[in-house]
Amino acid sequence: MGNNAENDIAWAQLHAELEAWYSAGQVATFWWRDDDACAPGPKLDKLVDITAPCGLLLAVIPRRMDASLVTALSHAPHVHIAQHGYAHINHAPRGKGLGAWELGLHRGLDSVMADIDAGRTILEDQFESNLLPVIVPPWNHIAAELFTPILASGFCGVSAFGPRGDKNPEQGLTVVNAHCDPIRWKTGPQFRGVTKTIAQLLEHLSARRAGRVDADEPTGLLTHHIDLDEAGWAFCTQLASIIDQHAAAQWRSPEQLFCVPSV
Repeated sequence: MGNNAENDIAWAQLHAELEAWYSAGQVATFWWRDDDACAPGPKLDKLVDITAPCGLLLAVIPRRMDASLVTALSHAPHVHIAQHGYAHINHAPRGKGLGAWELGLHRGLDSVMADIDAGRTILEDQFESNLLPVIVPPWNHIAAELFTPILASGFCGVSAFGPRGDKNPEQGLTVVNAHCDPIRWKTGPQFRGVTKTIAQLLEHLSARRAGRVDADEPTGLLTHHIDLDEAGWAFCTQLASIIDQHAAAQWRSPEQLFCVPSV
């Protein structure tokens, strides 16, 4: 069976899942997050264009951000900015199988919070109404012990990866995660393929519909626009169109998902 036939089957499976939501009188909600933003460029322009009907949470690395990014996004009110750690540097000990952590406790809570506060100052100085007080931890790793201090610092949301356990681990703090990453990373960033990417979507959608995970958490697409290849872009474009057109599918914008405190 050729790749085209396999891809057609995968798209048909997604359609069947959405039809199951429709038959149940429910709407499958989705949202879109993109990580590692630092500077403008053609790929960012493409992302902004594709996500116009969807809404987008753009996770910006404060320490690496070029000020020109602000101007590049000034015409894109559907793009909301989140804080992607501070410098996207791994502080976990290497060689111990711990994975990569910037927002762990490996260097002490005070040091981590100092970075977070410094990053927030940078973003607040550059962005205005489209900045959301949301933390997106690099590598999707964040120590639960940070929830209380980041809430006290004025953040209202956290977004990592995988089905959330608790929507509100602290009163006033909302968790909304991503669940589908179209990039395969181990051998260098490359689109993982239509079948495997849709399988990620189906896993979360079917679990929501069956009540095995929080049904109210929208299924999140996580991209890294800098690393998307042409096949990845084609997939994201087709997915956005399908969700936009299906009666039982709906995009949710970041500002709808996170409990933003009133000023």
